[in-house]
Amino acid sequence: MGILIKNVQLWDEEIGKRRNIYIEGSRITGIDQEPEHFSEDETIDGSHKVMMPGFVNAHTHAYMSVFRNYADDLPFAEWLFEKIDPLESNLTSEQAYWGNMLSIIEMIRTGTTCFVDMHMFPEMAVKACADSGIRGVITRGLVGSDRNDEACARRVKEALDEIDYAANEPAANVTFGLGPHAIYTAGEDVLRYVAELAKEKGLFINIHATETPYEYETCLKEHGKTPIAYLKDCGILDGPALLAHCVYLDDEDYAILRESGASVATNPASNMKLGNGFAPVARMLDEGINVCLGTDGASSNNALNMFRELNLLTLTQKGVTKDTTALNAETTMKIAVENGYKAVGLGKKGGKIEKGRIADVILLDEEAPNFQPKFNWKAAFAYSASGYEVSDVLVAGKVLMRNRILTTIDEERVNYEIAKAVSKF
Repeated sequence: MGILIKNVQLWDEEIGKRRNIYIEGSRITGIDQEPEHFSEDETIDGSHKVMMPGFVNAHTHAYMSVFRNYADDLPFAEWLFEKIDPLESNLTSEQAYWGNMLSIIEMIRTGTTCFVDMHMFPEMAVKACADSGIRGVITRGLVGSDRNDEACARRVKEALDEIDYAANEPAANVTFGLGPHAIYTAGEDVLRYVAELAKEKGLFINIHATETPYEYETCLKEHGKTPIAYLKDCGILDGPALLAHCVYLDDEDYAILRESGASVATNPASNMKLGNGFAPVARMLDEGINVCLGTDGASSNNALNMFRELNLLTLTQKGVTKDTTALNAETTMKIAVENGYKAVGLGKKGGKIEKGRIADVILLDEEAPNFQPKFNWKAAFAYSASGYEVSDVLVAGKVLMRNRILTTIDEERVNYEIAKAVSKF
């Protein structure tokens, strides 16, 4: 199927320059020059729109939208262990599926085309991606102290079985990793086992890391090293790894992260809401670490809106460092797009509007009042956008939203199922 996006402004070109973008299958196959044998099956009028690559939400728990606005204004340990964990233990896979779909609606509506998920419900995340058309990077959360423990072995089997399940779901744009939850829920033996398994299976690792002062200080006390050094010693950083949060780092940690090639997913709203502080993003970038951006789950952020997260990231880094140049709009946009695709192994395939790249793109209303006057699109997105200027979303060349109307999801049905699910809490 061929799609022509006609007369559109690109986010990284001079104001007023218009382009024709040709999409065939899952890829961009031409810019201005019509590809040979192009069949125009659909045309999108871009004459009042600006186009950019879709965002990568580099850390979330999509099923957790069922817990939105449930456990707020609490200390981290009370929020997690006394409120969220008990609900999770009784959540059904069906409830988790509808939680996934609710999160995906919000992500599509605010311009996310790919998300990295740590979940607890095998096959539900894959099914949600297949049904909605969004791109997902799926990691089953893994906990336990001993690799031979029955519960740990079951979770690892579920993670591997889910990969086999996805092979029979051709509509799902999914790739996979392994998700040891954190050093305080996965013991050293499990961490070493996951590292070995990731290397054997060619999978990347997704883990929460050094998110809270308690985690940092406890690791120093129990292991005589920082969480980052501990993860390195356990082999977690031997291959591709994505570490969520990284709020607390010492000087040696920066070198470990840089030399390992690990990526860091920063989550400013979640870190602030749970009282965990501000990740040293500006310094991580200066140290050559690949930093990307995530929202975390809807129970610790309440929103899965990457434009909101962009704004918070940029402003908080300026405030914390007391340096207005610490993180400019262009760098922040790179963090949210290019760096995210790099973190999930798609750096050469996505993140830019170029011939041959995957057609994960979004269009925004160029005439929105908060975009006037038109000086700099990246500044407008980082500082002015709310996310609801997004009008059209394509993932792998498939239209998921057209003129703000979702094309693959029955939003009314999702809202009904969510209301039914939470009535049982």
